[in-house]
Amino acid sequence: MIDQALNNATNDYLIKLLTQIQFPIQQPEDDVKAKSNIIEFIFSKINRKKFRRKQLSEKSQDVIRNKIKISVEAKNPIHFVVPFGGYKHFWNPSHPEPDWAELFHFRYITEYVLPILQMYNPGVIVEYVSEDLILPRMNNYPDEAIEKYISVFKSILDWYKTYVPKNLQFRFFRVSDRCDKEKIVQEVEALLPERKKTFIKLSDEAKLLELKRSNRSMYWKGKLDLSNLEDGQKQERIIESRLIELAYYDTEAKPEYLGNYLGEDDHICICFSFGLSPDNALDDLTLGSTFGSIVDYWIGRGVLEHVDGKFNPRIVSHNQYEEVLHNVERVKTSLIIPGKNLSEIEVIPPLF
Repeated sequence: MIDQALNNATNDYLIKLLTQIQFPIQQPEDDVKAKSNIIEFIFSKINRKKFRRKQLSEKSQDVIRNKIKISVEAKNPIHFVVPFGGYKHFWNPSHPEPDWAELFHFRYITEYVLPILQMYNPGVIVEYVSEDLILPRMNNYPDEAIEKYISVFKSILDWYKTYVPKNLQFRFFRVSDRCDKEKIVQEVEALLPERKKTFIKLSDEAKLLELKRSNRSMYWKGKLDLSNLEDGQKQERIIESRLIELAYYDTEAKPEYLGNYLGEDDHICICFSFGLSPDNALDDLTLGSTFGSIVDYWIGRGVLEHVDGKFNPRIVSHNQYEEVLHNVERVKTSLIIPGKNLSEIEVIPPLF
């Protein structure tokens, strides 16, 4: 039987965290800096180490400063663009729908931009861009699982954004909303033979690095049942998955499709685990996924860590979840939030 004190404390915490968002106490030095040089003030908040998971190169710092300058001179919001997978990983008990990981991530991003919202009236746009169109071909995800995820993701985001400051806009679109999905997939397929020739020439070490994410991402009993493939066939399918991913990045970026939308003009692209990989050739801004976590919110599971009477929102990986599963308290939540996975939350002991 759930401890009533834990139940009450958990719900009080979630209500305050998600529906009673407050600006931080304004520091005198921030007020001075914002009034004397609003561009440098905004950059300092974007680049603060508390949220950043990778140091920006001097070139990238200059690029971001210039993007801020474009927005400020036009009196426009600072515009962040967040590309992401657009699905829930099949390992997760929440699959195919979002869970607390997505909500904790929204709240984390809100915390990240609050100082900017407080000192810059035009505010901030956070625009999520779902790259899900390639998932059925790349990692064998069923179309219906992706559609379910997207539907609930939008509903949760719509629920959450009613509680944020007025000058924070959350937006969302799918690449397939703006581009011809079938043409993109056809062009990706056409690139695969050349991609495979390049892959074969790599060293064994380089091949392992290339396949690191793809090894965990293949849904063997997904759109097609690939579970009975022999080991060699499975390895070939994993390689194909990685080649599809790389071909998709190139195709998506063509002018007739998404082009440079993720980084054009005043758009500041935010990455998570992708930003820590060799694929982040442009040195895009790389943040954590939520408070104290680096696991992508569409991969991991949202839980509340309970430490000395205090709560920490976490997004845990598959391995982390398995480690704490035997010691989870499930608390029914009083907030009415869309989706099947948000009527209760798992409270865990300290992770570390």
